[in-house]
Parts: sequence; C-alpha cells; structure tokens
Amino acid sequence: MDATEKLSFIDLMKVDGVRKSILQYVVKLNDIENLAKTCRYLDLLISEDSIRRDIKWLFDDHYVTINCKPGLDEVYQLPILERINIIKDNRSCKTLEEGSQYYGETVIYKNRIIFNVDLDVGTYIGEEHVSLLQTIAGEFMLNHQLRSDVENLHFRCGCSVQQRSLLLECLSYLNHGSVKRIELPIGILQDCYGLRDRDVRIRDTFQGFPNLNELLFYVPPDRSPYSGSFGNGSTIKYLIKNLAKKRNATVIFSNVHPNNSALVRNVQKIYGFCSRQGVQIKLEFDSGYLDIRQIFKTITGRDNTQFSINNLVTFDAQVIGNSKSFLKCMKTFSSYDNLETLKLSLYYFNIDEDTKDTCMLDLKRYSLRNCRKLKKVTLYYLESSGKSGEYSEKMLGNNLMFFGSLMPDTVERLELFNGYHLSSQITETLSYHMPNIKMLTFYDGAFKDSECLNAFRNLKVFITNGNPIIEIPESIRLFVVGQRYFYSGDQSKNFYRELVKRYSERFLKYLHDTTGKYIFFNDITQWKKYKCVVQNIFN
Repeated sequence: MDATEKLSFIDLMKVDGVRKSILQYVVKLNDIENLAKTCRYLDLLISEDSIRRDIKWLFDDHYVTINCKPGLDEVYQLPILERINIIKDNRSCKTLEEGSQYYGETVIYKNRIIFNVDLDVGTYIGEEHVSLLQTIAGEFMLNHQLRSDVENLHFRCGCSVQQRSLLLECLSYLNHGSVKRIELPIGILQDCYGLRDRDVRIRDTFQGFPNLNELLFYVPPDRSPYSGSFGNGSTIKYLIKNLAKKRNATVIFSNVHPNNSALVRNVQKIYGFCSRQGVQIKLEFDSGYLDIRQIFKTITGRDNTQFSINNLVTFDAQVIGNSKSFLKCMKTFSSYDNLETLKLSLYYFNIDEDTKDTCMLDLKRYSLRNCRKLKKVTLYYLESSGKSGEYSEKMLGNNLMFFGSLMPDTVERLELFNGYHLSSQITETLSYHMPNIKMLTFYDGAFKDSECLNAFRNLKVFITNGNPIIEIPESIRLFVVGQRYFYSGDQSKNFYRELVKRYSERFLKYLHDTTGKYIFFNDITQWKKYKCVVQNIFN
C-alpha cells in the first residue's frame, strides 16, 4: 500500500483488531448502536463482534424542598429568592453523580423520574412570580445527561392548597424531548388558586414536551372522600385544553377502585368536554379482592353524550379466591371492550367443571375473546396450599390451560409468576389460543420440557430467573435472566461462568450486573428498543 494513501474510517474498522479496540472504548451501547446505523457495512462488521458490558440500575428519585427561611416569611422588603431555602437532597445528587461516573451502561428503572416536591414559599409580590417558577423548575435538573431518554415524569406533591398551582405552573418552564407521560396526584386538581390569573392561563403548560401525549392522575388508596374530587373542575379543564394540542392526547386515571362513585361521577362530567377537545379518557382499575362489582351501564349525559364507564377501562388488577369469584370476574372483564392489560392474583383453588361448562356454553359473556385490544396478561399464583406438589402442579396447569382458552388472539405479552410449571402440552395450548405472544415473562416456576418454548412461534423476548436448562427458540431476539438468589465467592463465579458459556455462543452481546442479572441479544441496532423492555422488568 502506498504510504501516502489515506485510510478511511471504514478501512480501519475492517481490521478486526482495530475495530475491537475502538469498540472497547465506546462505553455506552447507545453510541455503538448509532455507529452501527451509520452504514450497512459497519452494521455487518459489528454484528459479528462479541460485546460485553457491565450495567448499573438507577432509581431516579429526586427531592425538591423549597421553603421560607426562619423569620423571613413576612419580610416582604427582601426579594423572595433571598427569603427561601433550597434544600438539596444528598440521595438525588449521589445517584446522578454515581451514574455519570459509572464506566458501563446505566439504566433508569421504569424510564421514569420520581419528583418529590415540597413547596412552602409564603407570600410574595407578583413581579417575582416568574423568577420563582424558573428557580423551582431549575431544581428539577430535568435535562441532566443521564435523563436524556426519560419518558415518564412522576410528581409527588407536598404543597399546601394555596401553593399547589406552583407545581403545575412550573411545568410550562420545563422542556424535554423524550417525555411522553406526566403523572400527577389527583389531589392537585382541587382548586389551584394561582391558575385563575389570566397571565398564567394563557401559557401553554406542556409546550416544552413535544412528544407528550399522556397525562395520568393517580388516585390514593385510602378511599378518602376527596380521592375522586376535581374541585370546581376548572383545573382539570385547563389541563385538558393544553393537552389537546398534542397528538393522541389521553387522560388516564390510575389506581381507581370500581366503587369510587365520586370519581365515576366526575369523569362523567368531563367526558363530553374531553370528546369535544379530542382527548381520550382511560381508567385503570385496581379492584383488589372484590367479589361483586357493578357492571356500569351506558348513561346519556346532559349534553346528549353517550357515556359508559366500561368502555373507558383499559386496565384491571383483581384478586380471585375461588371458582365462583372467577366466573363473576370473567363476566365483568368481558364487558370491557377496550381492555388492554389484565393482572390477576389467584389463590389456591381448582376451577371446577361446572364453572368451565358455564364459560364454554356462553363464551361471549364469560370469556375475553371479544376484548380485541387486550395485549398484556399477568397471572400471579398466591401460594397457600397444603396439597401435594404433584396435585398442585396438575391443578395449576389445568387452570392455566383453561384460562388461556378464554383469551383473545390479540395477547402479545404473557407474564406468569410463582409456582407454575411449563410443559409442551401447556405451551401448545396457550399458543393455540394466544398465537401472537411476543414476550413471555416466567418467574419462580419450573420447565418440564426443555423444548416447551418452541410452541410460541412468534416469541421475540423471553424473561426468566434461575438457571434454566432449556432450548431458546430461534425466534428469540432478547433473552433476560435474573437470579433467585445472590451467590458469592467461587459458587458465584462458577454459576455465572456456566450461564455465560451456555448462552454466549447464541447471543454475542450481553450485559450483566453484580446481582446476577444477564441480558443477552445480538442486534445492536435494536438496543434502544431492548433497553425500554429491560427498564420495566426489575422493580
């Protein structure tokens, strides 16, 4: 080669030793993904390389406390910014500092920041209002480098009624390109006095969030008489008008008990308003152990808008203790035409033959086959049995197969926890009724057949724990395994060595942490997508 000839970056990357050395110093997988996406040839080269990274999980809880300095709350001669204390929380700062210095991949749980906000700034003159809001907004540190991909902001508010509006007003001084959902306590809707000011109301609350489309209000579990209150309704209408500027705007009420009649009435009051603004409403029920629930009928509002609570329910979590309750719950679930996610916790009981016959003779009423939007199903077995292991295993397997027969073919994600045993017979039955399962989570159970997962022909993601000796189907693109127990010393080294040896030939890219969680995959150009999956696995 002519010594004067210039080498391109591609030429350098063709050399295995050079390429592997370069990739070794590119710490973040996001950067390697972007590199692989620059051209097809680089993608082909990197796809054949083995890449290993350590991973650190971050709980991003951020505390913001701002209050008046002692004795200065009524000293109005001083500017408000000189009269307040801004209390830094060491936990928040330490988390961000450790994450920034970590030499490896960092992942924020749930892709969410939890802001714990406590404001008590007293009285101040109107001219100081904007500077105060900007100061508070700056304390959130929303644009920290570790938070660049965050999609969910969750606010917990300790503000007084008089200053509750400060938090909502601060939103208009925040900006983030990735945020898709903002979560607020429902109590913030009760008469925010500051929002009555015309100068405040003309601001676009969500202008700094171009990709925002969901506003969630979480309802406290204490069943207090105020848990469903919207105050006089002005605050929520103000927020809905601002949210309506976003594409696919949706208001979600989460952790709602079906018997919360106050909330149901208030949702009915704003239903017509939301429809006119082009904003969708969703309800996420948390029913707990509730045998008998009212199936709400369609109601015609004062503005002739057809309103049905059932049509708004997209999520339900329910505890079921016997066959009778199972039958009642299936009847209720079948009335939720827009149900997207179902989470069931099941006590030790056998679904008797009479219940099965009743369901099969009237599938429209006692199955979910008409719930065409149902995508995710979670089953927890609440172990409380004195029966033999063999009897329990057979009973749980039969219950699981029968439950699967009542599901629609739209289900794409199935989660099974605590005590289930998977055999080829069970997986074939589940796959027959739910042929589009793409993601399977299986925790604290056992595999009876090493090839049982092959029944799920569209399976792309498999998440489990322990050290499963099973065949991983060729369709799997992402395999995640977390350990039941933390091993130490030589036992730990041998365990992890065996795990990596078993799966690293099939998957060339993997991450692992100090507690025995491993993430295996091949396609580095899909890492951002895979990262979104793993962020929601470990709680």
